[in-house]
Amino acid sequence: MSEPAAALTAEEIELLKKENAELRELNHLLNLEVKALRAELWGPASERHVPGSGQKSEGFLVEPAPEVEAGPARQEGAKSGRSPGLPKGPKPLDPGLPRETIRVPDPELKELICPETGQLMQPGFLERIEVLARKPAVYYVKVFERMVFTSPAKSAPVYSPWPSAVLPRARMDASVVGFLAAAHYADHQPFYRIEKQLARIGVDLPRNCQVSLMKQLDERMQPMVRLLMEQVFAGGYVHLDPTPIGVADPARSGALREATLWAYRSKLGPVWFQYQPSKSPKHPDLVLRAVDYRGIVQTDGAAGLGNIGPPGQVTALGCLTHARRPFFKAWKAGERRAERYLLGINRLFRIDRLAKRFQLGAAQEQKLRDKHSAPLFAQLLAWAQAEIVGVPPKTEFYDGLHYLIAQRPWLERCLSVPGAELSNNAVENAIRPLKLGAKNWLAIGNPSAGPRLANLFTIVENCRQAGIDPEAYLIDLIARMPDHPAKDLAALSPWNWRAPVATTSAPESSSGPGR
Repeated sequence: MSEPAAALTAEEIELLKKENAELRELNHLLNLEVKALRAELWGPASERHVPGSGQKSEGFLVEPAPEVEAGPARQEGAKSGRSPGLPKGPKPLDPGLPRETIRVPDPELKELICPETGQLMQPGFLERIEVLARKPAVYYVKVFERMVFTSPAKSAPVYSPWPSAVLPRARMDASVVGFLAAAHYADHQPFYRIEKQLARIGVDLPRNCQVSLMKQLDERMQPMVRLLMEQVFAGGYVHLDPTPIGVADPARSGALREATLWAYRSKLGPVWFQYQPSKSPKHPDLVLRAVDYRGIVQTDGAAGLGNIGPPGQVTALGCLTHARRPFFKAWKAGERRAERYLLGINRLFRIDRLAKRFQLGAAQEQKLRDKHSAPLFAQLLAWAQAEIVGVPPKTEFYDGLHYLIAQRPWLERCLSVPGAELSNNAVENAIRPLKLGAKNWLAIGNPSAGPRLANLFTIVENCRQAGIDPEAYLIDLIARMPDHPAKDLAALSPWNWRAPVATTSAPESSSGPGR
């Protein structure tokens, strides 16, 4: 028999315990990272993974099976997908759409003889069906004529100006320019795709011509863009957020570099975009100083944005939605310690929703925050300061704790400043259409097009926020802007604009291309 193994020394036992603790911590971090990667990989399907459910995957690239909810079995023959009380059948078509009644011809006389009695059948009832139809766009040519008056003395000729809805240099009507701007900046269609769509109905409008038209439109819209910018800063409460956007680098063929669109949104509604070559906080700082801004600026806590604008005139606020996001990601990855922070931040938003639901005044809402929200935030902060010491860095949970502590002054002002919002979501909602549209056109073709994108997207996004059709608005604005008094320009703002009662339509006998 072999001799028994020598007993471990106390020093070796302590070393093994320390190594075992380090391995457990590493295993915990790797599990969190795997869960986060799975959520990123599967996207919406990641909701199938319920944290703590004990599911084990056979492989990282194996799509998980969906969760089956427990509940009573569906009765045989029961229908799903229909709310109780709704009438059966397809949804009625929009009553606001124009109607065209078409009478279907009656059957031939021989088919109306009853096979049983041999007599002629009588009209019984009128049956009707409504179907949605479409007329393709019709492009035609407007021919404008004007008399030019001359003098034998060869003085300057006299003539009437062309209609303001016409761009004489480009030989285009406002209806075409408005359509192109809405298609590109509101519907986010690339110029080459618009070119192909028009070619299918016989209209030749190359993308370089479209770009030229957008340049002319940008020039004509400058007064309105300036007005919207002034309205944003006049409210005294600005939501600010930068978003990166790719732009072609003229110095390197085929290469892209990153530029930034800065979004400024007033709490009252108007939004203004500005193109800048970088994400440096010096850009919004110069803007705020140039307009001598005085009021609130709310940001997401990005570096350098907490101290911009004229000194002593700006109150900087943070964003509790950004404070919540890392805790949600940590909880989703299985970090249960993040749950109480999620519940606490959710409660802060719920308190504000209750104040809005019962239409409390500013003074009453602030009393509610002082009594309930401020102590709750103080409790969250105390938890974070006590817990961050033992949390490993480079994890979502650590990022959430660090954000909560580092952004304390700006987040506390969200609860202590009367009328303050808890989040910066308002400006992010204004940016979202641009980010979704960038998936279509990918990048700005030239740095010189950046300011034009910012200006025209400013017009289109204000139309979206105001709930009006950007195409109809631009067509009307192009025609009215040159002759409209500058002092009354606010009447043409998207927030005050009303659609014209009557519009000019193409003649039925037009011989222009179209189908």
